[in-house]
Amino acid sequence: MTTTIEVGMLGLGTVGSGVVERLTQAARKIEQTQGIRLHLAAVAVNHLNAPRAVKLPIGTRLTDSLTNVVCDQRIQLIIEVMGTVATAKSAIKAALNQGKSVVTANKDLIATAGAELTALARRQHCDLFYEASVAGGIPILRTLTDSYATDNIQSVDGIINGTANYILSAMTAGQTYGDALAAAQAAGYAEADPTNDVGGIDAAYKLMILSRFAFGQGLTFQQVAPVGITGLSATICQTVARHGWQIKLLAQATQHNQQLYCRVAPVAVAQTQPLSEIAGVQNAIAVQSDAIGASLYTGPGAGSTATANSVLNDVIVAAQHLVNGQSAVNTALPVNQGAVTNLADLPQDYLVVGAKAVSAVQVYANEVDFSLQTLAPDCLRLNALTARQRQQVARQVQVTLVPIAGTVRWPAATKNAITTPVHVAI
Repeated sequence: MTTTIEVGMLGLGTVGSGVVERLTQAARKIEQTQGIRLHLAAVAVNHLNAPRAVKLPIGTRLTDSLTNVVCDQRIQLIIEVMGTVATAKSAIKAALNQGKSVVTANKDLIATAGAELTALARRQHCDLFYEASVAGGIPILRTLTDSYATDNIQSVDGIINGTANYILSAMTAGQTYGDALAAAQAAGYAEADPTNDVGGIDAAYKLMILSRFAFGQGLTFQQVAPVGITGLSATICQTVARHGWQIKLLAQATQHNQQLYCRVAPVAVAQTQPLSEIAGVQNAIAVQSDAIGASLYTGPGAGSTATANSVLNDVIVAAQHLVNGQSAVNTALPVNQGAVTNLADLPQDYLVVGAKAVSAVQVYANEVDFSLQTLAPDCLRLNALTARQRQQVARQVQVTLVPIAGTVRWPAATKNAITTPVHVAI
C-alpha cells in the first residue's frame, strides 16, 4: 500500500531545481522501496515569470506567496531551500507551529538559530532535518548520530568549503589568487561575491552545526572567529608544498580535558595526512573517536545534485515518521555549555614563507625569546609560538603565519577532570 505525503517547497533556485529533478527521477524507487508517494503540491518563488531550469511535475502549483504554501492545510511537509535567513526563519517557525515537518539546507539559519528552531520542533512534535546544510553530499550529521551513538568523539577536522579548497589547490598549482577565484566563478563554484567562502564564514557556520552533533555543544561565530584565505598567495602555497605540507582551510573542533577548542583558518597539513590529498571542490571530514579511531568521510560538498540528494533523503525519513505517526525527538539540541577556546590561543608551530619575511623574522627573533628552525632560505618554522608571540611577530614584522596541524601544545589537565560522553541524535 502506498501512502501519499503532500509536500510544499520554498525556493526554486539551484538546490530547489535539483530537488525537483531528483524527486522526479527517484519517484518510482521511493514508492517501491518506501511505500511512500511524495507529491510536490506547491512551490513558492519570488518571481512567477522568471525562467526556470527545471520543469515542475504536473499538478504542482507555482505561487509567489510563502503563506499560500506554509499555511496550506493539505501540505504535511515543507522543504526550505530559499537561502535567506530572516524570511526562512519566519516561514519555518510558521510551518512548525502548524505541525508540519521541515527539511532545510540553510546552514546560515541553522548555525545561528538552530537551537531555537529545534526546541520549537520538539515542542510541536515535528521533524526538523538539515543534513544538506553541512558538506552537501556527505551524510555526516546522520553518521555522527548513528555510527557514533556509543562512541566518544575527540575531534572533528574538516575541509567543508569547496570554493576555498578549489582556490587553494589552484594556487598550489601556480595560479594567482585572482586567477584562481575567477576560474572558480567561471566554473560555478564561487559566487559573484565570494566573501562567505574565502573569508571562512561559510565554514564557520558549518562547524557550528557539526559541533552540536559531535560534542553536544553549540559554538558562536565569535568563538570560531574565522580566518579566511585572502591573505595567502601562490608563493606561500607552493613553498609550503615543497617542504611537505598542503595549506587547507580547516574547520576544527577538539574536546580536550572537558574543554572544547575550535578554529576555522588556513592550516598547513602534512602531506602524510589524508586530508592533505583532498583537492578541488571536494569536501572531507576527519573524525577521531575512542572506539572507531580515525575515520575520513569524503564527497562532493556542493552542487545541486549532491545537495538535493541529501535534502530528499531527509524528506523520506520525515515522510516515514508522518506515516508511522512517530513523535520527532530526533533533532540535535546542544546539551553542554562548557568553556570554549580558540585554537589560535594555544602555543603551536607556525610557518613563515618568503625570503624577505624569513630575514625579517630572523632579525626579530634575536630580540625576543622564541625558537625557530630554518627549513630553507625562504621558509622558517617557528616552534611553540604563544598567542602573544604570534601577535607580536605579525604586528612587528608584518608576515603571514600559517599554523601547522598537529602541533598544538595542550594545557595541563586540571585535577579530578572527568570526561563524560554526550550523544545527540538527528
